[in-house]
Amino acid sequence: MSILTGPALAANLYLTRWEAVQLALKQNEGHRTVLLEAERVHGLYLEARAGALPSLTLEGEYLRNLELPTSVIRLEDSAGQSTKLRTSFGTKNDYRMTLRLNQPLYVAGKIGAALKIAGYGKELTAARIEASRRNTAAAADKAYLDAVAAGLAVRVFQAAEALADSNLRVVEALSAQGQVSEYDLLRAQVRAANARPDRISTENRARLAHDRLHDALALPPETVLHLDTVLPVLTVPALALDGLLAEAQAQRPELRQGVLNVDINRKLIDIARGNGKPTLTFSSALQWQGLAEDLTPSSDEWYRSWNASLNLTWPLFTGFGVAGQVRQAKVDLHQSELAQAQLERQVRLEVQSAVADLEDAGERVQALGETVGQAERGVAIAHVRYQNGMGTQLELQDAEVALTAARVNRINALYDLALATSELRRAVGRPWAPTWP
Repeated sequence: MSILTGPALAANLYLTRWEAVQLALKQNEGHRTVLLEAERVHGLYLEARAGALPSLTLEGEYLRNLELPTSVIRLEDSAGQSTKLRTSFGTKNDYRMTLRLNQPLYVAGKIGAALKIAGYGKELTAARIEASRRNTAAAADKAYLDAVAAGLAVRVFQAAEALADSNLRVVEALSAQGQVSEYDLLRAQVRAANARPDRISTENRARLAHDRLHDALALPPETVLHLDTVLPVLTVPALALDGLLAEAQAQRPELRQGVLNVDINRKLIDIARGNGKPTLTFSSALQWQGLAEDLTPSSDEWYRSWNASLNLTWPLFTGFGVAGQVRQAKVDLHQSELAQAQLERQVRLEVQSAVADLEDAGERVQALGETVGQAERGVAIAHVRYQNGMGTQLELQDAEVALTAARVNRINALYDLALATSELRRAVGRPWAPTWP
């Protein structure tokens, strides 16, 4: 096993199917981004919990009176004569330090709802991470199988080209001896010429498949990948559709996400309603104040005060703002319920489709079990017949085309079987594995 990480990835990397999936789970940027979401959600939980806990703040202030405030006092004597007395108060320097405590006592259930939402958020993130893990594994597995199947197809069309070239040389030799017609020679030349574009096109598709695998595994493009050289021949199990559907309903993390979204939206309605209800908060402040003519107050120029209060806030009329918030929250809830129902149908269709694909691929693999060997024997017989003058060029080329088709069909059937097995595991909510169960 040779899975490397970091900037110095191996120039040559040998990967099995299992190793490719594990490497994707370790390096794929999309999956790693989802993993980081857990830390953010934990921060949201701490923020929601802080609303129920007391807050303690320390405040400091320095005030320099460049001109002292002046107050005017009106004095009146017994004869009714009034006199105005003008006086200044305060000191040049005023220092204040306040320790303030705030504790919510009643907030109409909003903090409890926020804590509940934060808890749902943790569960939602866990379900999202699990869904991302399974989807990332399935995507990497498909990219790996694509690259392996493309590599096998390249070999098939390279062999077909080599066979066409070999047949052309035989026909050219027979033509030089006058044993075949010009028509046979032209057919052999056309057949050899047509084989080359097929091989080139297949090689281009194989390079593209490798590029996609590099992307799925987050590998540098210069990394040379060495993959399996065969596709697995898997056994198709007996499948009970009802049991698989029930398993998907219980295990799919996407469905769990939908349920949690509905629960969160229900709590958001409670929070919206709480915005129109009274809140009660306890506050207390301990203050030290230093009053001095000099820049630095002496110890006997400091004074302490302490107060406590209960603060009631009741929004009696908000211009129907709270009603609007509640209405929006109810719409969000209804939308999440509709999305959940749609998701349940989608999961059901995914399971049904995966079962059908698996059974179809299994039947094709079984039907093609002996086809390649039979086609190879057919080509050998056609060559012997043609060289002995008993067969035709058309018969030989038909045998070669049939062999290429049999090999390609076999690759496609094995690829579809492996992919359908992986997809069925994902559809019913099982962790990725190359085989069933």
